[in-house]
Amino acid sequence: MNKYAIVTAAALVVGMISPAFADCDVRNADEDKQAKCAQKCDDDFISRKMNYGANQAEVAANKKACDEKCGCPQNSKDL
Repeated sequence: MNKYAIVTAAALVVGMISPAFADCDVRNADEDKQAKCAQKCDDDFISRKMNYGANQAEVAANKKACDEKCGCPQNSKDL
């Protein structure tokens, strides 16, 4: 029982710490080139999405392609 508790605790700690080292976090754009690229994708997506006559399917496709190019496909998984 004690071994399982230690393994479970270690897995939970790793699960909580690993998101802190994400490379595609746009909040770290000042320090990380990949995050800077992802931030540019987000900025372009937001500005195009707010355009009244924009084709939303095309805007989403461009965002996905930009994120793929930056190496951050997880940033556009919810589109």
